[in-house]
Order: sequence, then C-alpha cells, then structure tokens
Amino acid sequence: MNATVIYSDRKTVSIQVKRDGSVTVHAPAGMSRARINELLEQRAGWIAKHQAAQGEREELTEVYYLGKPYPVKRTDEKKVGFDGESFILPEGADRAQSVDALSVFFKAVGKKYMAAKTAYWASVMRLPAPPPPKITGAKTRWGSCGGKGGNRINYSYMLMMADEGCVDYVTVHELSHIRYKNHNEDFYAQVAAILPDYKAREERLRGYERIFTKKGFYD
Repeated sequence: MNATVIYSDRKTVSIQVKRDGSVTVHAPAGMSRARINELLEQRAGWIAKHQAAQGEREELTEVYYLGKPYPVKRTDEKKVGFDGESFILPEGADRAQSVDALSVFFKAVGKKYMAAKTAYWASVMRLPAPPPPKITGAKTRWGSCGGKGGNRINYSYMLMMADEGCVDYVTVHELSHIRYKNHNEDFYAQVAAILPDYKAREERLRGYERIFTKKGFYD
C-alpha cells in the first residue's frame, strides 16, 4: 500500500487518510518499513472506508460562521471574503483549496475573538491570565492546553464555525486543564460548575464534527 511515512520521536503509530485520499503514517524513529506495511495491511479495511468517505464529501456550497450557515459565492477574487451575507471564494478553486483558504480566514478572525473569550473565562474562573492563545490548523481536535508552563492554549480554526455556546465550552474545557491535566472527576466538576449544560454542548460539537467532515474540514 502506498503511504507517506513520517518518523519522529514518538512511541505510537498514527495512520491518517488525507482529504485527497492519500495515506500518511506517523511512526516512531527506527520502526522498520516492513512493520509499517504490516500495520497498513491490518488497517486496510479502515483505510478503504475512509478513502471512500473522502470521495462522498459534499460540495462546498455553504460555510458555517459562529454556528450559522452562509452561502458561498464564487468570484475572481483571490482571497476569501465575507460580506455579512455570504462567503466569497475564488472561482475555480477546488474543495481542498477552498478549505485551505477558509482556514487562513478563520485563523485571522479567530485570533482576536478567541483571545477575548479566553481572557473573559479565565477571569470568571479566577485563573491567572494565560498567554494569548494560538489558532491552529488542527483538523481532529477543537483545542488543547499544555506546552511550556502547562497553560498554553491552542484552538482549531474550525471552532470559529461552531456556535458561541460551543466556543464557550471549548474555552472553559481547555482553561480547566490549567488546574487539572487529565479528564478526572475534579476536572469535570469544575467544567460543570461553570457550564452545567456542558454535555449538551459536547453533543452539539459532535454534530458539527459530522457536518464539517462531510464538507472536508474535520478529519
């Protein structure tokens, strides 16, 4: 099976099917190609299923922004635009190119928006103000907390497509990791103390995952 192998200082193997159907393997340094091929054969059914799903993704005719879907208009503009009623995307750009262009747009608008959200909820939770968050291109998670000092928060650009209640939940979730590094009872008790309906917000996020996967955003 054809696959791109990326070696790094890690302990586990990760197999990823890209939007174009190609396969990438992230493997521990020193793992033999024979062992990688064996793992690929073992996961052949899973890989084929995900490659088929990539081909079934919907055409990008609308884009969500803070939970609301907006129609797409194609023009000769080279950059993504938003006029309050629709998203303007470059004419001739395929789905993958359009998704990449939209990620740039949402990273830019999300930087200020998520900095304000993080500062607000940190104050509500009586936490020291963390460093300004980073908006990343992550396609498999909404946010993360860690890094130097244990309080560096990252958000996926896709969070800007979810509704504000979900944005608030992910923000509180990641801020809670400043105190609790895993998902133990104390962690969820803190989340529930701030957002008693957090499980309903989690469920909405799972719904967005399904929608955004079909549109080519969430992997």
